[in-house]
Amino acid sequence: MNHRLPRTAPLTWAAAVAVAAFPTWQEWRFLAQPAEYELQVCLGGMSWGTSPLTSLRGDLGQVMANVMAWAVPAALVLVGLLACLGGRDARRVGRWTAVLLILVAVAKPLVPSYMSDDGCSPIPLFSAEWFGTVLGVLGEDQICLLGAAVLVLWASAAMERPAAPSPAGVAWRRAVALLADYAIILVVLTLVPLFAGEDFHLDHGLLNRASLSLDDVDLEQLVILPTVFLYFWGQHALWGRTPGKRLMGIHLVHAGTARTALRALLFPLLVFVPVHGPLVLIVDGAWALLDPEGRMLHDRLTGTEVALLFQQRALPKLDG
Repeated sequence: MNHRLPRTAPLTWAAAVAVAAFPTWQEWRFLAQPAEYELQVCLGGMSWGTSPLTSLRGDLGQVMANVMAWAVPAALVLVGLLACLGGRDARRVGRWTAVLLILVAVAKPLVPSYMSDDGCSPIPLFSAEWFGTVLGVLGEDQICLLGAAVLVLWASAAMERPAAPSPAGVAWRRAVALLADYAIILVVLTLVPLFAGEDFHLDHGLLNRASLSLDDVDLEQLVILPTVFLYFWGQHALWGRTPGKRLMGIHLVHAGTARTALRALLFPLLVFVPVHGPLVLIVDGAWALLDPEGRMLHDRLTGTEVALLFQQRALPKLDG
């Protein structure tokens, strides 16, 4: 079957790219002509807390900064179009692209740490004041990203389905599994001060704290990197699953001991690259949209695959 686009589809995809790129253009314009900063000093300092949510918000902040600065929403729309033209299920790709755009739109106002009117007191998370502040910052960026999601769904729904069925997707399962493993790693790392006796904090997130730098290597980097490597390598080598993958019913396949070690080493080394590590994480996940087998980039590089634990098999027919 030829993967032809309806007459209106090219214009719809182009409009989705332009609309999704608008928040990035706004940010670039601000960086080119930054507004004046107002410096305010708080006596006694500020305490943001040390809960896992604090670390999660710090890491999401790193990711979101790269998402907007590198025009990731617009790139996602282009990747979705290429995936549709390459033979993937157009409607499934369209749904996933729209979901990612919606997540970016929702996450952006949720990530920042907001301050009260005095400028020195953090607004408690999930408080009435916090919800009011979040609603107050909703604006053009969210409208553009949600509009781009609608355009993507409209354009992909009008495209012809590919002749060959798309591979069974486990992308959302992998995302949830990674979040679960991330939470477990944070809990493990919070126990480090009990044994090391060091001032060990993850207030600004795991990505920021473990960022690789040959010029400034500290104890925290030497603790975090081996912990992440051993967590994934040990469990994948023994069982092919981490607790997150067990929860979501998926496992690592086609991986021997050497490949498992390489995979467990490659992923954190790429993600913890200074400045661009979060962007590498985004590219790694978006690769699954273009990959013919739905595999992520680090799986493709190491020759591994993550699949459902229990595959549905056809039952043999009984005579008589």
